[in-house]
Amino acid sequence: MSARGSPALRAGFELTGLELDTAGSARATRRLQEALSARQDVEVVPIAQPPAPAPLSGRLARGLARELTWFPLRLGLRARRLGLDVLHCPMPLAPPRPALPLVLTLNDVLAWEHPEWFGRALVAQHRLMVAPAARRAARVMAPSRYSADRITAVLDVDPERVEIAPYAPDPVFSPGSRRDDVLRGLGVDGAYALAVGTLQPRKNLETTLKAFERLALEGVRQRLVVVGARGWHDRRLAARLERSPAGGRVLALGRVSDAQLVELYRAADCLVFCSRGEGFGFPALEAMACGTPVVCSSTTSLGEVAGDAAELAHPDDVGAVERALGAVLGSAQRREELRRRGAERVRAFSWERCAELTADAYRRAAVR
Repeated sequence: MSARGSPALRAGFELTGLELDTAGSARATRRLQEALSARQDVEVVPIAQPPAPAPLSGRLARGLARELTWFPLRLGLRARRLGLDVLHCPMPLAPPRPALPLVLTLNDVLAWEHPEWFGRALVAQHRLMVAPAARRAARVMAPSRYSADRITAVLDVDPERVEIAPYAPDPVFSPGSRRDDVLRGLGVDGAYALAVGTLQPRKNLETTLKAFERLALEGVRQRLVVVGARGWHDRRLAARLERSPAGGRVLALGRVSDAQLVELYRAADCLVFCSRGEGFGFPALEAMACGTPVVCSSTTSLGEVAGDAAELAHPDDVGAVERALGAVLGSAQRREELRRRGAERVRAFSWERCAELTADAYRRAAVR
């Protein structure tokens, strides 16, 4: 029951997409589900593609069933049988013709604007499945004003149906003292700048690497530690990391656990995150939540999310990134100022607020 004694709105919360993503959007989906479940005015009903019989449980078979039967046909029927008021698809796969009011989360439209940054299968999926769902959804949720504006412009969605519910850092990201035992286990010692991002063109690690190499020649004392799994179109970047002119000053760790990432954030002199395109940009806020100064892109959502709490640079300007990174690595005073600003900035983001805005969108969707 809601606080006013009326029945809580029943919202289906589709979780099949968690199978496809273990990065920031998956973490955000879980945190939003928890925050919504803590509310009295919404009853969150988890829904996911059921397990397949053994002969059809392989990845390919399950993927075909997901895209050919679960989302187009079975999900809507399941939602109606459960007596739901709305269906929320947060990942953003969704029924192209929803059987009840649909709330769709769409973090960005980069697959439409920059298909060269993504695999062909994902681009096709977004064009064939996600775009029709977005145009028919009762509400489309975006994590930033930047994304909301691009959804309206690129997909021709009525701006009155696009709502903004900013994400927040996972609570695991918090301040703490340097853990040299954990860092030694990763092969990290001394002072360093941290770069976080899957090795793919969109994350723009090439520019970060070039900027750092120039600073290394100028005598900057820190190393560059790169965290991120192998990704799309990454062979040249992986080879570039191995043969960097900065030599032993660059350390690529690959994928790390969340617990290890927290320790890497806490001990870093700064995070450098000069991605070319983000719908929200979790690493910037995660670093701020850990008390780490941030250097990030001034474009897409990052300037909006970071505000005046980061050193900003255009991601395609190596010289600008070099100057921004150098200003932070070379000044303890500037780092302390950014730590203070970051701590203030991150307080503006909470999962409780994200859940409140999402629940408001559910109610508006249910009465369309």
